[in-house]
Amino acid sequence: MKKSARQLNREIAQALANPKRVTFTPSLRRATTAAAHARIARGPAKASHPAYAPSLRSAPPATTHARKKKSSTGRSQSGPSDKIDIDQLAKLLDLPPWENVDERNQHYYWELARGSEDEDAAERAAQDEVYGQWYDAVERAASKLLEEHDLELQPANSKDTSRPYQLKIVPSSSWNSSANKLRETINGVGTFHFNDLKEFLSSGPYTARQAVLSHLSWINRHPDVYGGQSARRLYDQGWP
Repeated sequence: MKKSARQLNREIAQALANPKRVTFTPSLRRATTAAAHARIARGPAKASHPAYAPSLRSAPPATTHARKKKSSTGRSQSGPSDKIDIDQLAKLLDLPPWENVDERNQHYYWELARGSEDEDAAERAAQDEVYGQWYDAVERAASKLLEEHDLELQPANSKDTSRPYQLKIVPSSSWNSSANKLRETINGVGTFHFNDLKEFLSSGPYTARQAVLSHLSWINRHPDVYGGQSARRLYDQGWP
């Protein structure tokens, strides 16, 4: 008797689940062979983008070396880092990244270097000059807004004092004072409100240091609350 499609599909599923227990009848064998041929006819599947392709390897073995202990919120107990590089600082304040500034000035480098005995060296000198102007403009804007929250920038490496790429954010008085200043800015924006420093720190929970470094982007809103020049205005004024 000819079997229905539903019955054949059920038998195929049983065969895949329990291959030793199910007997392949002629009709079942024809159905599975046809299905296999259909898959082959469509050709191999297209490879996924490497970023999204599932791994063909088994899961890596669990690491045995020590890891930083995590808090209940998923952050490491030490909290976010106080280190920040100049590129991250520009991004934090929504200022033009160096890559964009460098790209826009390619013709300027070429013009300055044209006719020089060593045009490559002259182009590098022109690029260094523009980089220095961009760096100083970013640092000027950041320092002003950090100052409004009792914070300041220092070189991450004490030996690196001439436009250091890696910087460190430190309180000019105390982390508590900086956290309270930041709380006032956040309250002024109006999205959130914290009655006092204790309530602000309890929202994490945070230490004062963690609260400041976790909410650092809010310094950019200080001019919106208290007036004064925006980060972009300060940055633009930093160019000669």
